[in-house]
Amino acid sequence: MSRWCLIFLAVAACTAPKSKICRDTCTREADCHESKTPEDSTFDEGECIAACAALERDPETRGLVTVHAECVGKSESCRDVLECK
Repeated sequence: MSRWCLIFLAVAACTAPKSKICRDTCTREADCHESKTPEDSTFDEGECIAACAALERDPETRGLVTVHAECVGKSESCRDVLECK
């Protein structure tokens, strides 16, 4: 990825409004990743929220966010959360 793309993504992530659905979903996923392998977890909650918000803003990918958030929201265990696609 070019340097300009990285700068653009960083600026977009900082200025993009974060949806409640993305915050809630990513927070739950982060909690599950940390409880599974706290020392080895590469999951980044902030990156998750930024990526989720970007996908949610795009009409073509908004449905993917909805389906994933519903899966995470109805999951009763971290194992279920981590199995959500």
